[in-house]
Amino acid sequence: MKILFLTRGFPSEENPMSGNYEAVQARAIAAKGHEVSMIAIHWFNPLRFIKYRRIRVNHRVVDGIHIYECDRLKLSIPHVYFLKIEHWTQKWQFKRIYDRYVREIGTPDIVHAHIIMIAAPAIYLKQELHLPFVITEHWTVMNKKSIPKRIMEQTIAYRSVDRVICVSDALAANLKEKCNINSLVINNMVSDQFFKSQKIERHDHCFRFIAVGAMRKNKRFDILVEAFALAHFPENISLDIVGDGVEHSMIESKINQYQLSKQIRLLGVKTPTEVNDLLCLSDCFVLSSRLETFAIVLIEAMAKGLPVIATRSGGPETFVRSEDGVLVAKENVEELSEAMKYMIEHYHNYDAEEIRRHCYDNFSQDVISNKIIEIYKQVTTKNNYGN
Repeated sequence: MKILFLTRGFPSEENPMSGNYEAVQARAIAAKGHEVSMIAIHWFNPLRFIKYRRIRVNHRVVDGIHIYECDRLKLSIPHVYFLKIEHWTQKWQFKRIYDRYVREIGTPDIVHAHIIMIAAPAIYLKQELHLPFVITEHWTVMNKKSIPKRIMEQTIAYRSVDRVICVSDALAANLKEKCNINSLVINNMVSDQFFKSQKIERHDHCFRFIAVGAMRKNKRFDILVEAFALAHFPENISLDIVGDGVEHSMIESKINQYQLSKQIRLLGVKTPTEVNDLLCLSDCFVLSSRLETFAIVLIEAMAKGLPVIATRSGGPETFVRSEDGVLVAKENVEELSEAMKYMIEHYHNYDAEEIRRHCYDNFSQDVISNKIIEIYKQVTTKNNYGN
């Protein structure tokens, strides 16, 4: 089967985390013997546009996957949104990339778009060309109580496609409530690389927490630092925070405020391989987010057999069992702090092999890719028979 992915990016040396989730899924499906290509339209970045002039379509091949990518044109300015112009521009840009893809690769058997803002400009592939079309929704914005009007206007695309897939029950419920869309839930997958090595047993009498994510307000790393400070941990207890973003300076100031620079390390952005290695050296993963559609970082940690602490932020409560760790209320410093203290005292009660097994049985590349391929078969069969 010839499958075309539509995504917001694909990992590169410049940005190793861009579209990483989609890349893992594409590789997993390609490993099943399918021909997978990708059109990756990056969120607009003026500095990258000036440096690389990526209005041009860039083509590269990674692990046998053909990737056609460029930066997304953005004609709106802050607080001003020209809906018709924006839609026309996005559709024109996508057509330009798609036409090149077809000339060089051929017409796909099915189109699989990730998130509504990437799918909407390409919906003519279904409406005009009648190609089988699937959307996987995993954008955190779509799990909010209030979705911006300019985004809601794009959600009409959900009604045109053959299937809408959501990565969690909470997100599916929100799409039903906000958009009156019935969707199928298929959870995120964890890359096989996280199963290939296990946590390293250390004998240094230290306990290491780890957190991973972009440093933006939704991730609430400020609350995580406050919870760590409230616990008054001895010096052999530490916390590594992996990631970067607009709140880096604020988080760093908070660490200094509590005089915790010797116990809390800000490690910056790391590649998946580097995150994998850090998880092997850690004892417990902590997620302090306000809102998550799923939280892949949790299953990456669970693939190592690590117990987790996570907020009830939309995604984690649908798959984190008591055997896997502790769930706490979101944005509650005291409860998060108590959970961290509890984890240190009860860490040895968690069975690493059971956590790994449950993670593999439910979120491995093999399991999730089979579910997605089954949807492809259903959709293409339906379209072939004109039903």
